[in-house]
Amino acid sequence: MESESLEPAVEYLKNIDEDDQVAIIHHWDMDGTSSSVIISKILEKLRGRPADEVTIPAKRAYHLSDEDRQMLEDKTKILILDFNLAADELEDLNGNYGDVLVVDHHNFDRVPDVPFVNPREADADAYVPCSKICLDIASNFGLEDDLRWIAGLGVIQDFGVSSCKDLFEDLEEDYEAYLPETLEQQELAKNCEYGRYSSVLNIKPYRDSAHFAKLAYQALMSSNDLKELEAQEAYRKIYEVYLEMQDEFNIAVEDYDEDREIDRQKMVIFFELESDFHITSSIATNMSAKTPEWIHLVVQRGEEINVSARCQSGRVDLGELMQEALPEESLEDGAEAGGHRKAAGASMQPEYYEEFKDNFKHLI
Repeated sequence: MESESLEPAVEYLKNIDEDDQVAIIHHWDMDGTSSSVIISKILEKLRGRPADEVTIPAKRAYHLSDEDRQMLEDKTKILILDFNLAADELEDLNGNYGDVLVVDHHNFDRVPDVPFVNPREADADAYVPCSKICLDIASNFGLEDDLRWIAGLGVIQDFGVSSCKDLFEDLEEDYEAYLPETLEQQELAKNCEYGRYSSVLNIKPYRDSAHFAKLAYQALMSSNDLKELEAQEAYRKIYEVYLEMQDEFNIAVEDYDEDREIDRQKMVIFFELESDFHITSSIATNMSAKTPEWIHLVVQRGEEINVSARCQSGRVDLGELMQEALPEESLEDGAEAGGHRKAAGASMQPEYYEEFKDNFKHLI
């Protein structure tokens, strides 16, 4: 991003002092984790210690819970990374809690009246993962070379390689043995050692996401180089669960062709799964990479319905579609949807799912 666009974040970080209590709240995926580590390492350089609290929201929802707000009561600075809260809520936090900074790449209902960095302000169709934006911020503090390897992990899991080619070309100088011959999204995600590290640390599928988010953060904060990751106890703990999760993932992939529901005219696929892991996103991403023109919706039933949608070609705006497909009554009952053109998610009570499904197919 251009330096001028990054200025709100750069100035905000420069004005944090050693007495400030700093909280970072980030999205429950690899892009959010990488972003939190990059910003925390900037703070470590500026004031001698990282952020005082780094966490994902207490609930997988696009709003903060009472538990989140209780954690923020003694914080003077609040950084929201890769997590598109509504503008009203962001302004409420800024007015009643600490000073807020937002760094993001998702669509917002409107631009909030807080320090705000988002490439979509300049270009509504821009797609730059938050971890790359945070790396651009880090370049203002002389940390770009030290933190590039962390940003790349987030970019891969957010399917942002095509918009960050220079990042991976620079990484090749130090990590050629860890990277594929062709620096393309699919090769980086599936066919190299670097991509494997990214998959292991992507805490989104794990049962206790908050616990594993902290372990991933600890592993990255404790490593000065990619080659140090496997020596971290926190990384090894995540890896053990990753192997277990992969077993369930592989079973779901095997069942996909037989159990999916296909609308060939509209090129949309619905697939329902049962799992103790949050693997809807991983399954949808995997299948969308194979058939990028198709829309894949992977549905997990529980106390509520969770849906992950992917369309890697970007032929439709999934973020808008998911929001528009939610029944009006479901919104009053806590339903939510969010995301961007190629990837989005939604949650709702089970009784609204069939209407959501019909609405979605009608809107395509």
